Amino acid sequence: MELSNVKKYDMKYFFVVLVLLAGTIFQCLLFLFSNEKADIDAISKYSVVEVKAETDEVGESFGTAVFVKKDGTLITNAHVVSYKKLGEYQAFDKISIRFSTEDDYRDVSLIKYDNEKDLAVLKLNNLNCKYKPIKFGSADKLKFGDKVFALGNLNNVGISLTEGIISNPKINVTYNEIQREVIQCDLTIAEGNSGGALVNSKGELIGITTFRLKDSSNNVIYGISYSIMSNAVLEYIKN
Repeated sequence: MELSNVKKYDMKYFFVVLVLLAGTIFQCLLFLFSNEKADIDAISKYSVVEVKAETDEVGESFGTAVFVKKDGTLITNAHVVSYKKLGEYQAFDKISIRFSTEDDYRDVSLIKYDNEKDLAVLKLNNLNCKYKPIKFGSADKLKFGDKVFALGNLNNVGISLTEGIISNPKINVTYNEIQREVIQCDLTIAEGNSGGALVNSKGELIGITTFRLKDSSNNVIYGISYSIMSNAVLEYIKN
């Protein structure tokens, strides 16, 4: 075989391998991205739920909760399940949750709540349903500009997804006269999102969406939201 033919054969072989390699990489990327979307979809159906709290004293309160343990434990905001009366916080008489795929609510028990931390732990009373504890991510690894998603009972019309970015991964903000270390996001949340999941692009819980601020005229500042860091959530659950 002539030398020129050998070179042509080698080049053909090289291009074939290159095409196969590129195709494999493309399929892997496609698989990863499709799985990411599927994970977010699964979280919205089995990990994040609507919350309804009721009492004759003040009526109803709506928010969101997130499954965090296999035993049916959920996390939400304390202000979703409690109210202030004569300077003291009291829990609502009845608290229930609803999956995005269901019409009826399910009863839960309030295990504990802390209004200074603005966190509360719930427990599903009847485990005869499909739910999935969310995976935790580390809020300490967040960076400016990271893509994030909020899953919650937006405006109390059902579990919705909004997308944004981290505008400050760790900031001290005073809200309701309490200073908290929180995540600031360029992200839309509304009434009902409280207690919902802030997740990264892997679908890991990095925070609990909690509040928005108001300007000097007492108007809500839209498009900027604040979330309690996942590390603080884990610490509260364990204690």
